[in-house]
Amino acid sequence: MEYLKTVFTKVYIRLLIAAGICVVVGFILVAIGVHSSASLKDQQIASRWGDKKDFAEVSVFFSELSGFKKENVTELKYKIDEKLRQDSLTKEEEGVRSWVYAYSANGKAKIAFKKNSAEVKVIGVGGDFFLFHPIRLVNGSYFDDSYLMKDLVVLDEETAANLFGSSDCVGMVVEIGGVMHVVSGVIKKDESRLDKLAGNNEPTIFMSYEALEANGVASYINTYEALMPNPISSYAMTSIGEALKNIDEKRFELVENTSRFKWTKLLMRVPKYGTWAMNTKGVVYPYWENMARGMEDYLTPVALLATILFAYPIVLVIIILIRMWKKRTIHRGDVKNFFEDRIEDYRDKKRKKEGDLEIYEIN
Repeated sequence: MEYLKTVFTKVYIRLLIAAGICVVVGFILVAIGVHSSASLKDQQIASRWGDKKDFAEVSVFFSELSGFKKENVTELKYKIDEKLRQDSLTKEEEGVRSWVYAYSANGKAKIAFKKNSAEVKVIGVGGDFFLFHPIRLVNGSYFDDSYLMKDLVVLDEETAANLFGSSDCVGMVVEIGGVMHVVSGVIKKDESRLDKLAGNNEPTIFMSYEALEANGVASYINTYEALMPNPISSYAMTSIGEALKNIDEKRFELVENTSRFKWTKLLMRVPKYGTWAMNTKGVVYPYWENMARGMEDYLTPVALLATILFAYPIVLVIIILIRMWKKRTIHRGDVKNFFEDRIEDYRDKKRKKEGDLEIYEIN
């Protein structure tokens, strides 16, 4: 008891209490980080699709100089299909897809209904765009590449209110660039501070990429996204990169969305904090990527602080153990002698028992 008192002084007890508080605060910061990153639904398709360990979402952001268009999407799909087939990662069940993809382009247009009109941001989409970006519907439905009609549009609430006075406008016909389009659905955009800073604060409509291209609004596809098997680390990202090797790497940027908020990835950004997000490739990020990068900037110092808080009690325990070792009254030689004595006692008892047994057998 006296030995323990010499080790656990009042100072050390206070330090241990402080260490406990650090651990609690550290776990609170971890919870904040997990909750904050999970709130970005545009980055969570791997979780919705299946086990995050088995799949990875990869995004490619193209500059205008890349000239990436619909025919490049078709070529990329063929290469990825072939890669998955060669690596035996395709699904054999009928109707089950091994991977999914989406692409989009941005533009501006004037949309009109009778005498009402509005200038809006237009996002031309293809593939399973709304699978990657499950924006909340308040009316109607999304559309995808399986729809034969390419004249469907999805409006946000603000645009619907400007044109029709309400969101009850599914099936109505609007004019965009002199072409008639049918309203398929109405979505509600998030209105968080991060959304506004990221550029998601303008009246926005979604239409098929083919329709946007036909209107002469889009000159290239600026975003391509894929969710695919990831049996080993970076398999998905490497596969996409290899499939794009015919395009100058200075004209596009690859991002693995699934792992971007892992603690280790956030800590790796600390030395580059403030400069890592700089873009020299002429890429214009969509609002959802701006939001993800803003979240990374927010979570990097959170991860660093939590790591420091967890490190403090570990260091303290090591110091206490060293102190206990130095103040010990039992030394290594004593421990060795103790076990040697016990072994010798055991052997003596065994020899005595065997001797008693021999005497018993003679008698």
